[in-house]
Amino acid sequence: MKVKRATAYGLHVVMYMVRHATQLPVTVNVIAKAEGIPFGYLSKILQKLIKANIVKTSKDHKRGYVFAREPEEISLLELFETIEGGPLFTDCFMKHCECGGTPENCSIYACWIKSTKKINDYLTNTSIVDAAWHHPEHRFHELPIPE
Repeated sequence: MKVKRATAYGLHVVMYMVRHATQLPVTVNVIAKAEGIPFGYLSKILQKLIKANIVKTSKDHKRGYVFAREPEEISLLELFETIEGGPLFTDCFMKHCECGGTPENCSIYACWIKSTKKINDYLTNTSIVDAAWHHPEHRFHELPIPE
């Protein structure tokens, strides 16, 4: 599994918001500076999170972002699939093999299905709040924006 850098950034956005819940709403500038995420890139991520009803813009005087619903209700799987643009695991990584594999006749495919189910279950049952308090705080180094 290879996820986009945007997914890591998105996770850090929501973890920042969880850790600083008493200071919400928070602006793009504040998150970008605190987490080391390029401003323009962060704005695009936030638009995806708004569309998925994970965050929303605040209507008060601060004009920042708040959670659209309780962060305990937002799973890592939902967050990751929102930013990735679809399911994390759909096919066996050997899908180009001509074996016509099924879990019944291919031990690699059977292992793939079993492993990805465990990962999906873990990500489904882990909220962004759980992630925020069990992940070390750090800042991204300034990196070029990926294509």
